[in-house]
Amino acid sequence: MNHRDMVKKFSFSNIIILAQLSFLMSCGKVPTSEPNQPFNHFVGDFETGNLQGFHFLVPDTSVNTIVVSSPSRKGNYSLKNTLRPDDYINNGYRSELAVFNCAKYKTEVYYGLSFMIDTAYSDAAYNLLCQWQDVPNYLQGEDWSASPVLHGSSPPMHLTYVDGALQLKMNNNPNSNSQNFLVGDAQPIQKGQWYDMVFHVFWSDDDKAYVEAWLNGNYFTPFNGSDHKFYNPNVFSKEGNYFKFGQYRGKDNTQHTNIVYFDEVKIGTSYVEVSP
Repeated sequence: MNHRDMVKKFSFSNIIILAQLSFLMSCGKVPTSEPNQPFNHFVGDFETGNLQGFHFLVPDTSVNTIVVSSPSRKGNYSLKNTLRPDDYINNGYRSELAVFNCAKYKTEVYYGLSFMIDTAYSDAAYNLLCQWQDVPNYLQGEDWSASPVLHGSSPPMHLTYVDGALQLKMNNNPNSNSQNFLVGDAQPIQKGQWYDMVFHVFWSDDDKAYVEAWLNGNYFTPFNGSDHKFYNPNVFSKEGNYFKFGQYRGKDNTQHTNIVYFDEVKIGTSYVEVSP
């Protein structure tokens, strides 16, 4: 059907709705609910010297997210992520960068990132270093104001630094933290050292969903008897999730200014593609 035929067939109001949906999809923020959709491969190694391509969830980009030449995991640049006691935005104490359209329903994706906890980091409470957060179901009339994201519930999956250790956690309840649980054992890590994480995920709302993760090339997810895939639903709706990394303290305000460095943030279809 050509454009002229469409105009004849649809009412003016329907055309407006279709135009709005087309605009939102072109912005990369409305994942489709069909399985096996293409997603955005992404390279965030900061070698451009800027943060082009990221979406910002920070109070002040001149303070919270700065590209620096040292330390770096690989190449010439990395991201210095700073979270101050009063850095509150979007219902939480956070300094995060986001990538959309990379965690779609029934899609298999690899994610990689490197991070280093600054030697002066001083808080023992939880701090989310990366998370895959749910998005509103636009096609059912939802928006961010009605999303569980704004109601204080944990994301479907997140990597947390707490009391000197890494935890991979999941949440089975989109409306609360009552079903928030730890995947495998916490892994102690050292400040002032770079760590490489790779995540292999199949995004789904049924028992076929899984996550498989590595820390410095070694399995981070537990052995299940045949492999290291942890099977559990990891999306709350067919809209899928989006990816964020940085620092997130929710409503648990920190009393200190803490710094975490990030490098080699990548999204792709294989371990080799996303590993540093």
